[in-house]
Amino acid sequence: MKKNRFFVPLVMIVLFSFLVIGCSEETKGESDGEETSKESKSEVRADEKENNLVDSGVPVSERDRPMRVLLINDDGFDSIGIQLLHERLKENGYDVWTVAPINNQSGTGTSIKWDEEEHELIEHGNQQYAFEGTPTDSFKVAVNVIMDEKPDLVISGVNDGPNYGEIQFNSGTVGGAARAVRHGYPAIAASLNFFGGEELDKYMDPAVDYVVNMVDVLNEEWQSGNMIMPLGTGLSINYPAEESSEIKGVKFIENEEVYSDFQNYKYDEEKKGIYNFNDMGYLTSLIEDEEIETDLTIANRGFVTVTVIDGNWNAEEQKVDYMKSVLSELEAY
Repeated sequence: MKKNRFFVPLVMIVLFSFLVIGCSEETKGESDGEETSKESKSEVRADEKENNLVDSGVPVSERDRPMRVLLINDDGFDSIGIQLLHERLKENGYDVWTVAPINNQSGTGTSIKWDEEEHELIEHGNQQYAFEGTPTDSFKVAVNVIMDEKPDLVISGVNDGPNYGEIQFNSGTVGGAARAVRHGYPAIAASLNFFGGEELDKYMDPAVDYVVNMVDVLNEEWQSGNMIMPLGTGLSINYPAEESSEIKGVKFIENEEVYSDFQNYKYDEEKKGIYNFNDMGYLTSLIEDEEIETDLTIANRGFVTVTVIDGNWNAEEQKVDYMKSVLSELEAY
């Protein structure tokens, strides 16, 4: 990414440093649910004095076109979430592409379908394709084979189930978005906190609208010359399956650091075998314990949760230094 360099007097650098430190200290005390201030928002934007390009490398002068959005998912091409999202984004004037798995790929994480057989591709028209593969496969074939121009934003979803806590780690919805982030694309993994039933359409509709509204906000950033997101950044969203009057607000919150492990296995005495099961009693106890605040618990207390992800598997420096000291005498042979 090219940068225009400007001469900045030393005094201004020192002054700017104090301002940034002051803003950082002020925002430390804010709760996860508080609205981001204009000051902190400006800190994470691209510096207009130094950058004319955003993460996608599109010059400001070339942003007189609609934002190009790629949709993928793990529920499959025919699922309501991705079809409704494609329709709504197109109505809002975006250049929308959908490349989604032919069939359901839930729980595939970031995996790919790697073999020597031909991968089926079905063109449905209106820039919509169904592909034989995982969400990651769909993303990769979209940007490397199908699309003539790279997307400005990738959205995975809207998934018809939650993706928080340990579920996020094996989620195809989040996995597809994380792979896009790792390849340098800003991405959103969008999920509806829905556990099944007959009211999917009812709750999916406002969830899709929320994602479209978020895209509208990001588009304003893009059109004005700012980054859609900092390079290597994505979002994982969980929208409540609740009446609008019951939704309490939006909270930015981290994914569980140590998973609660409510998705597990058990031996079924009647069936005489080991089966998956969701320990809903344990999950309920976590949600009811108000001292526990994670993406899992907050999402089940009526909030829209937003978890900022970066797809980075590298540990922080302190952890690296510790492991170096522990293994310092280990020889290669």
